Amino acid sequence: MSLQQRREELIKLLRQFADHGGHRVTVVFDGYAAKHKPEGSVPVQGIEVVFSERGKTADDVIERRVAEANRGLRIQVVTSDNVERGTVEAMGAESVSAQLFEAELETVLRDLAGTIRKHSRRRRMGGERDHWIQESDGV
Repeated sequence: MSLQQRREELIKLLRQFADHGGHRVTVVFDGYAAKHKPEGSVPVQGIEVVFSERGKTADDVIERRVAEANRGLRIQVVTSDNVERGTVEAMGAESVSAQLFEAELETVLRDLAGTIRKHSRRRRMGGERDHWIQESDGV
């Protein structure tokens, strides 16, 4: 799988996470050594996708955004870089390792799948029940 495909898969999962939990999600990709921004850097509904500028790291972008954010806003940074976690926490953000966030994401997506199955089952049952009631009403 190409880097672009892995990015797209991550964005897809984060969009589901955002939609289900009502979270505002920004994903920052590192463009430090890129000669140009990767293709597909178009806006994605429900997710803000950001590529750092050439010569800047994703960490630079994250730190700037945390520093500029409203202090009353709850910000959670997902990174397994312990130095970066310490930096953003010192700036007032919360942080979680990528491993712990992945476990949370799996739980959220499993709950979402259960909700969809439950809703789909109700629609099938409701449709049959409504049909039965309509036939019974006519008798």
